[in-house]
Amino acid sequence: MGSLIVSEKFYSIQGEGRTMGVPAVFLRLAGCNLLCKGKGWICDSIEVWQKGNKESFEEVLRGEHFDRLHEGAHLVITGGEPMLHQKKLIEFLKWFKDNYGWLPIIEVETNGTIMPDDYLLKIVNYWNCSPKLSSSGETFVRRFNEVSLRALNDSDNTIFKFVISDKSDVLEVLNDFQELDYSKFVFMPAGDNQDLLNNNRKFVLNTCVKLGIRYSDRLHIVGWNQKTGV
Repeated sequence: MGSLIVSEKFYSIQGEGRTMGVPAVFLRLAGCNLLCKGKGWICDSIEVWQKGNKESFEEVLRGEHFDRLHEGAHLVITGGEPMLHQKKLIEFLKWFKDNYGWLPIIEVETNGTIMPDDYLLKIVNYWNCSPKLSSSGETFVRRFNEVSLRALNDSDNTIFKFVISDKSDVLEVLNDFQELDYSKFVFMPAGDNQDLLNNNRKFVLNTCVKLGIRYSDRLHIVGWNQKTGV
């Protein structure tokens, strides 16, 4: 039987994007191919995804987590960058379907740098793609993969969620991502704690109104600040 390297798993609500507020079981896989420590914000889960434990497929989702999914909660597969585990994820989801006869509603949170397999493109219900900007501290070459972004853009189930801290971030999105479907853009204020989030929220809200772009808050930070696993 296969296994996954799991950093944490918990039941909560989806705090970001178009399914914000929906009950969800979060499955956070270890590791990331980017290390975002830029201006004004850092990755808010970095201390969690840097470690993980090997769990057999049977151990990954059971007990309350399985029950919540069966009741209709979404399965949010996140990281770090969960697509680093793409091959194992496919094996796990096929195993889950073969053993239980159904699949939950699946969301994948990705930075868009890894080309998704056709199988995942077919079965994932929501792609929450968050391309990183120069404010992340990562180089363009490391954070931008045109091929994978185009593949996700072709899916009706994708949004592109950009973390915005100031006007320069907005201009960068409009300049560097012109090939993507503008109607799929979502702007979210930068901030890995409540103070930073509150400082950026009004600017991003006003920007979304002006440009006609969907806004997303960060409900986990609003409700629990920097606490993880909730």
